[in-house]
Amino acid sequence: MAGKQSRGSRLMPWNWFRHEQEEGTEQDAHPILRLQREMDRLFEHSLQGGSKGWPDMSLLKPNLDISERDESYVISVEIPGVSKDDIQLTQQGDQLVIQGEKKQEHEEKTDKLHRIERSYGHFQRVLALPADADSGAIKADFKDGVLTVTVPRKAGDGDNGRSIGING
Repeated sequence: MAGKQSRGSRLMPWNWFRHEQEEGTEQDAHPILRLQREMDRLFEHSLQGGSKGWPDMSLLKPNLDISERDESYVISVEIPGVSKDDIQLTQQGDQLVIQGEKKQEHEEKTDKLHRIERSYGHFQRVLALPADADSGAIKADFKDGVLTVTVPRKAGDGDNGRSIGING
């Protein structure tokens, strides 16, 4: 049945983030240890010249939501303050790569104060496409700071397993 999932596939969701996890070496570390290392890394970065003691925008990792529907997967990426022209969406093998650059400028004027703040930074998310993704028909829309990527699913039953005969 197209669109139906077996009980096992619901218990083991597709790992969309496996390519991002492969980039680091700590994927098998305890979550508390990973949190401590990340906090140490952010603290060290702030001491090495991050803007006003805060990490710069090169650490930007946009939030995303992934929903599964019978006919497609829908990926929503929050990228406020970024223009459509500064976003690149590419598909390479089983990887969907979302990358871009944030350019932000804030200007404040008063009678005795004139201040302009700028922040720039790159971001990238690398998602692993499931086997039933129809990568040739991926579509994307960008509106109000949200990139919505629709990944159609290939027709068919998918890999719901098979019965294996037992000899003897």
